[in-house]
Amino acid sequence: MELLLQLAVCVLLSRVISMEEIAENTSFIATKEWKEIKEGQGIPAGLHVRINLQTGKKEAKLLTDNEDQLNAEQTSDESKNSNALITIYDSVDEEELKNSSRSKNGSEQLAIEHSPSEIEKIKNDYKSYKELRKTYEGMRKHFKTDAEIIVRLIEEFGDVITYNKQNDQSRLNAQLKILTDFNYLMSQYDNAVTFLDQGGLERILLPLVVNQTHLSLKVEAMRVLGAMAQNNPKVQVKVYEKNFGPYLTQILLSSSNTEELSSALYALGSLLRKFPHAQQKILSTSGTQALVSLLGKDCELKIKAKAITLISDVVVEKQLILINDDPIAAAQYAELNFPERLKDNRYCQTTDKLMTAYYHEFLKAPDLLEYFIHALESTEPFCNRIWGSSEQLYYTLNALQIAHGESNNEYCNEVADLLRDITKKMRKYFKEL
Repeated sequence: MELLLQLAVCVLLSRVISMEEIAENTSFIATKEWKEIKEGQGIPAGLHVRINLQTGKKEAKLLTDNEDQLNAEQTSDESKNSNALITIYDSVDEEELKNSSRSKNGSEQLAIEHSPSEIEKIKNDYKSYKELRKTYEGMRKHFKTDAEIIVRLIEEFGDVITYNKQNDQSRLNAQLKILTDFNYLMSQYDNAVTFLDQGGLERILLPLVVNQTHLSLKVEAMRVLGAMAQNNPKVQVKVYEKNFGPYLTQILLSSSNTEELSSALYALGSLLRKFPHAQQKILSTSGTQALVSLLGKDCELKIKAKAITLISDVVVEKQLILINDDPIAAAQYAELNFPERLKDNRYCQTTDKLMTAYYHEFLKAPDLLEYFIHALESTEPFCNRIWGSSEQLYYTLNALQIAHGESNNEYCNEVADLLRDITKKMRKYFKEL
């Protein structure tokens, strides 16, 4: 009997303990100190909640008087601006909770990781989504596409000429600035086509290249022309049709100014490369003469390097077409007999003299020398007999090879290797010395 009584008491005690545990798990009693929230416990409103980074547990405590005041102020602010980006943990708008769980999680995380004063500062520093979108829409009205900018610049260029006739320097500066902007924009294929469609060639570039007496404007115009024609077949055709080729070759024949020669070569090269019809028409007249004349002209060596590189590129371009066995492309290049044009204009003899005359410059400028070596190699098949009879050329190439080969500079040694290859290739044509 006593045993039965003891068992009954134990059952009652265990029942009482279980009820106490349940009560403890279902109601959270907050204090002014941080207290762990156990699993299953509900959290009353108005508490300051955080994640303890050391234990990984969620904790809560009563708000202090200062925090109560901040909470009240924030709640008041939220009523004025329902789109506020930052909200306190238990004040998140119910509509936002439905539409954006991501926004809710971000707000909770901020409330957990920051004190109310920090949250208030963040809220003041950042704008709501609606405010940001309104600002963006306002800014977007001022955005201009490249096409719109090109149209505006063309109009401005005409206005400068029409309305600014009194102050020549002011007009010049304004025109140069517009041309510089065009040069930057023309590297894009579509921009060059837009410039073309808006009549930029006829209204701006052609008058400057043909009639302009101010050197800086002509130079800048040819740079724009070269930028827009480079690797742009549609522009190349239009530039060719507007007869820019003869004007550019005439500049190469008559000018001695480095900048003018350089920009004219750039524009002519952009027009000719990968355009066999233009090569045939321009190089069969004054084009070849203009290029070869630069090799013998009293001008900077870098201009000569650009000229001989363009000559080499045109020669190699046709060679590659023939190697690739493309009948359609080969037919386009069939009428172009550029090597014969070069020989008629004494290219081989001019190059022979150039290499000897600029021996000392080539010692100091291996980078420029490399351009000439590649050109010698590509044009050697139709110049080998003339070069093979030149003792001066043979000695010059060998002297340059030895000098650069003895250098401690790795790049100079690479140039020496190129010289060794070209002299070895040409040796069978040299006379016995």
